[in-house]
Amino acid sequence: VLGFSRRNCVELTAHEADLLERAKAGDRDAFADLHGALEPAVSRFIRRLIGDSQEWEDLTQDTMAALYFNLDKITEPAMLRPFIFRVARNRCYDVLRRRGRHPQVALDESEEADLFNVRVSFEVSNARSTPLDETAHCLLLELEVREAMQQLPKLQRQALILFAEEGMSYAEIAEIMDVSIGTIKSRIFHAKQRLRGLLRAETVDAIEGNVSEKESRS
Repeated sequence: VLGFSRRNCVELTAHEADLLERAKAGDRDAFADLHGALEPAVSRFIRRLIGDSQEWEDLTQDTMAALYFNLDKITEPAMLRPFIFRVARNRCYDVLRRRGRHPQVALDESEEADLFNVRVSFEVSNARSTPLDETAHCLLLELEVREAMQQLPKLQRQALILFAEEGMSYAEIAEIMDVSIGTIKSRIFHAKQRLRGLLRAETVDAIEGNVSEKESRS
């Protein structure tokens, strides 16, 4: 997110579009394959919004079930991802309204274990005056970014997650959030600016340096 690099384009592949059409025709195996292709991104998005490991699985399944029962409403492949992320967003809103509070950073058990090991490595390396290894350093930076993103205004955070982490276009995000493309551009711009202000200068420099290095190699 710091370098605001995006995941691969989220437009449906020809294979996924074929799965969609077959699923709409009643092919359950095709829907199972489509479910497998879409679920990771949907669950990741939900976890970033609600930050509760005890609820995100149920919300993900509710969202995928809503897709199954509304396949007939998706008249063209381009509608699929906006539809399913809009459903996920609404499900998350329901949960957050019931809680009456903001989400916390979501970590699964493996991430918690990694971060524990990173903190231990950090303390040991500081005591020995030796640098952190690259993996540990990246994990620490990622945690700092996650915590900073939770401080962004809700709508800015959602737009930035969809853009920077899920690789969606302005048009797709605008459809999901039911606003104009100009509004989405503004939210993402201000989210980036605010995020830079929340992070340590060393963090911004470190990750932007990594992004520049990767771009020079490509």
